[in-house]
Amino acid sequence: MATRLRVTAAAIAALIALAISAAPAAAETPIRVEDSKATLFQGSVTPFTGTLRDNTGASHATGKSTALGALVAASRGAKPFTLDLGWFDGLGGGWAGFYLAGVNGRTPPSNAFGALKVDQKLTSVGLGGQTVGDKANVLVYYTTTDPETFATEPTLGIGTSATTVAAGGRVTITVSQYNDAGTKSAAAGAWILVNGHQRVQTGMTGTATIRLANAGQFRIKATKAGAIRSRKLWVTATSSS
Repeated sequence: MATRLRVTAAAIAALIALAISAAPAAAETPIRVEDSKATLFQGSVTPFTGTLRDNTGASHATGKSTALGALVAASRGAKPFTLDLGWFDGLGGGWAGFYLAGVNGRTPPSNAFGALKVDQKLTSVGLGGQTVGDKANVLVYYTTTDPETFATEPTLGIGTSATTVAAGGRVTITVSQYNDAGTKSAAAGAWILVNGHQRVQTGMTGTATIRLANAGQFRIKATKAGAIRSRKLWVTATSSS
């Protein structure tokens, strides 16, 4: 009997170990955080779950993977930034009542706030109520609002004709802009920045061509007056030798 019990215990331990090793890793969510003056974070994170305190000291808990959890994880990364989380009662359990009162020590004026888009579409719920996964591209951005329509500033998207070119070659950059509904249009007059320096403006189709004279890796993004800057992308120019 003792031998049988030992065998059973060993079998159970083996099954537990197998289950742990076979458990899928937590999904990472792509997120970008745009302050009024700079990009605070761009990358993928595992959203934080558990307990958070609002700015009155009250605690609220959730086990759901949310946009707020992704933002919290981003704020605790290699380049941390602070979050000021306010709370509205009556919006449901978990983290649904949280709102973003300030980011990185900056409290927005009455005509601005921290907005949330998922896949370039403004959400109808707050950060703590918006569930996310590895397929959702989260954008948290500081924006002013139109005094008549109350629309937020359009957000920019960016794409490239190639991620690798020969040194001295050219690459075409396409810049689009998205309204609150996520409707896409050409971003004419946007500036293409290469390694932080303005290079060329897009035309009516939202495109511009740049030449990468030297070998290396180039950081490319887009800005436009009255719009939220794009994500950064990377293009590599390879040596011809």
